Parts: sequence; C-alpha cells; structure tokens
Amino acid sequence: MRTSQVGMISLISLASASTVQIGDRGSTNAKLNAIAVQRKEDHSSAGEAYFESYPVFSRDWPVLRDPEFESGRALSYRRCNHSPRISVGCVSVIALSSSSSLHIGNSYSVVGEARVKHIRQFADESDLEGTSLERTTDRRR
Repeated sequence: MRTSQVGMISLISLASASTVQIGDRGSTNAKLNAIAVQRKEDHSSAGEAYFESYPVFSRDWPVLRDPEFESGRALSYRRCNHSPRISVGCVSVIALSSSSSLHIGNSYSVVGEARVKHIRQFADESDLEGTSLERTTDRRR
C-alpha cells in the first residue's frame, strides 16, 4: 500500500453511475443500463423503449480463460515501490459517465459495467420535403 497525494482536482461533469472517491476503498461495483433514443416525435406519441426488447441488456459477459491459473500452477510476482507515495500535481477531467470512476487511493476490487443501446429514428424522405434536412444530389446548393 502507498499513500496518494494530489495537489488539485478539476472536474467539470459527473453523471450516470460514476463516482469520485478520495481515500481507500474495498470494492466498487458500478453498473449502468441505458437506452438513448433520438427521434422527432415525443415519447408519449412514439411509444416507449423497453430493456427487455434488446438482448444487449441480458447477454452474459464472455468468460476470460487463464490456462496457467486453471491448471493450479502457483502465480507469483514481486513488487518494488521506490517511493512510499504516489504524488501528482493536478488531475483535470472534462467528464465522467457510464459507470466510470475517478479514485485517488488504494482499491481492492473495481468492476464497472455500462450497456447502452443507442436508437436513432429518422423521418422518411417524403417527410423531409421543404425542410433543412432535405436530401439533394446537387452539392453546389
């Protein structure tokens, strides 16, 4: 274990199951399921989107295999910390989102999972006539 020393933290935005922690932690398990829908109509007239409709939210994570560990062989490593302190002057972050973590200190276990389904529903070409979204083949316009 080492001591973490930070002079300053600048963070603009934090959202969607993200954390900022200063100090030691035992474990973190951050999880986010989100459906992001972009469409012209409002949700009340266009219908709702449900997590159950999309397999990405129920799919199992792939199993990571380590043949050395599974065979029962002893794993060992040596660590040499040349300084008892991790020292940083300034940490500047624009945004944290979707189960991310900014942690200053020691951690035993960190698990982060974010599953986001993006849906974009565009209007038919017949609906675009006379709008700024109208498609044209003449690039000079």
